[in-house]
Amino acid sequence: MLLFFQLRIPFFCLFLFIGSVTACAADRSAALLKDLKAGNYGFFLKADKAAYRSIKMMGHGSAYYVGLHLKRAGHEQAARFYFDLGEKLYESPLNRLCREELYETGSPADRLQSIEKRLQELSKASDTSVQNEKELSEKDRLTRLKNLLLLQMGAYDSITQSPETLYLTGPLTATLAEAFPQFGKDMPPFLHKLAEIRIAVFSKHYTEAWASVPDTFRMENAFADFTFPSLLSDIGKAGVYGTENAAEAAAFFEDFAIRIQSGVNKKLSGTDMRRCLFYASFYEARCRVKIGGAEQQERAIKLFLQAAELADTDSNLDSALWYYLDTIKLRDIPRYLKALTDTAPRWKKPEWYADLIQSLRAQLTAAKDWKHLKTLYDVLTKTNLPEQQAAVAYTLACTDSLPPDQTVRLLQEASGESHDSLYYRILAAYRLGGAQLLQDVFQFRSTLPSGAQTQSVRRPQTQAGEAQSQSGGQAQTSEFSVQEARAYIGGLLHFSLYDMVYPRIVAVYPAIPAEEALQIARVLADDGLYADSIRVIRFSLRNQEDAATKEQLELLYPRPWHEIVSKYAAEYRLPEYLLYALIRSESFFQHRVVSGAGAVGLTQLMPATAADIAKRLKVADYSLTDPEINIRFGAYYLAEMIRRSDNRIMPACFAYNAGISRVRGWQKKAQGLSADLFLESLEYAETRDYGRKILSAAAIYGALYYSEKPEDIVLLFFKELL
Repeated sequence: MLLFFQLRIPFFCLFLFIGSVTACAADRSAALLKDLKAGNYGFFLKADKAAYRSIKMMGHGSAYYVGLHLKRAGHEQAARFYFDLGEKLYESPLNRLCREELYETGSPADRLQSIEKRLQELSKASDTSVQNEKELSEKDRLTRLKNLLLLQMGAYDSITQSPETLYLTGPLTATLAEAFPQFGKDMPPFLHKLAEIRIAVFSKHYTEAWASVPDTFRMENAFADFTFPSLLSDIGKAGVYGTENAAEAAAFFEDFAIRIQSGVNKKLSGTDMRRCLFYASFYEARCRVKIGGAEQQERAIKLFLQAAELADTDSNLDSALWYYLDTIKLRDIPRYLKALTDTAPRWKKPEWYADLIQSLRAQLTAAKDWKHLKTLYDVLTKTNLPEQQAAVAYTLACTDSLPPDQTVRLLQEASGESHDSLYYRILAAYRLGGAQLLQDVFQFRSTLPSGAQTQSVRRPQTQAGEAQSQSGGQAQTSEFSVQEARAYIGGLLHFSLYDMVYPRIVAVYPAIPAEEALQIARVLADDGLYADSIRVIRFSLRNQEDAATKEQLELLYPRPWHEIVSKYAAEYRLPEYLLYALIRSESFFQHRVVSGAGAVGLTQLMPATAADIAKRLKVADYSLTDPEINIRFGAYYLAEMIRRSDNRIMPACFAYNAGISRVRGWQKKAQGLSADLFLESLEYAETRDYGRKILSAAAIYGALYYSEKPEDIVLLFFKELL
């Protein structure tokens, strides 16, 4: 018995020791994660094996994720240490991710070393087996990247590809452009000139590029090597954007086609000849449109059709048909509608043509041309543009030009689930049956049904007018398996690389289940990344058969800065849900975002507008990236637009987006149209879409958080529908 107790004491002590070590390791791991997120990189910059022994306790793939943090902070050499370890120690896909980072991290010499190492591995593999298409593609990509690095280092003698190949066949880069005076100096004169033209187009110096084109093609050996699509496209762009005399440019492309057809280059294959003739026809047509006038437009129409027949890629076919339709609409509406009918079966990507349809239906609505709008509806029934079809169906139903039974059928179509536009579903449901039908649209479930995360079709009724794919759910088609994708995204979250999460979900985890997306979106929202949280939920809904749950909707339509929004909504007598709808539609709750036009912050105010508001509110110092200032100014400005719009909400929203003077001009031209059809008639697609988004978001916010009846929100925006 004594022996038994003598043996148990050491074992008990050992158990305590192991527990203590485990607890210490956990504490150490948590502390390191905290430092990493806070940007305290001192320990990680040691970049040695001793540091890695601690870092690997932080979680699976820690070297890769730590490397990403360090790379972002500019510590590229330390990052390379961890990526190099990860490539050696980890299994796929983390080893592959580390390897890709090595190609892009560190000095050019370091990156080159990593690329050459991989190329040697691929070459050895080719000695023992036939390389598959994926390996050959990787080899080509790395060879090009290697040559770009050699260019950057000035090691021109080591480059395996000729200057002609690099400058004439693929995409240009700043590195190629900068190296051209030295690396391209020995190119044959004609090819040297072609490379100069491409570099000028790359730099958007179109006038300079075009000035060289005619003389270049008069040189000896012209037409020898010019059949590369990127080169032909750049010559065309130079002609369209760089000429002061569109007639001369059109004549150049016409002559170009004649010389090709005459067999000036005996080496051209049939495929190359067709490609050259496509670009010649396409860009001659664009130049003739630029000249203007009925005769030139008719010639352009024929040339675009000719280009469509010559197109050897889907994108070229769609480009030719798009410009054909865009030109023919300048002639007359009946002919344009017939052209739409004739070409629709040939469209490869119908969404490319949505802007043409939107513009036409706005034009027809403004002109109250219901006959041709009906024809447009018939055309759309033969295409895959469900949002456009729903919009035209709703517009036709509101014109009082059709028998009652047809009107009801069109409203039923617009209110149905065959499209993603919540705006038309709301308004059509209101016109059909008022409150009851709208209540059906806004039935919020509390939880996901069992199996919802595996369904392949999503009900679109929760989307606030935001375009979504109609293809239903997606299979897992990336190079990552579901398990690998889940682990990878989990690592990004664990290591607080939150802003990478949504882009990588799209890239590697298209089949993400709804429940996983919910968990991820919660983390992103808690970190203040509301835009990415919204996008994750919206992306995952494509894989969900049922309507969104209440929690999904709360993440799709969050209420950050609630105290501030509530304060200024009350101060300026705005419905709180309206102010939230505006902020969401303007910025997706990104308080530092700046638009291409220069609008800043949550409510997207232009600096000049903000300066005027600050003067009126007697605010001397302010920053538009400060959420409170921005929300205050935006609320004030929206209230002012409502006041100046005779207390009508929708025209005020138009004015917020496009300016009140412009809206008043539109109103004068649209007399006799109902308020909802006035929206359909607006000249600016952005403003039309803005109005739809605001109403849809306001309806969701009102019903979700404020117990507002959807029909009351419809009437808030469109009092005339009473």
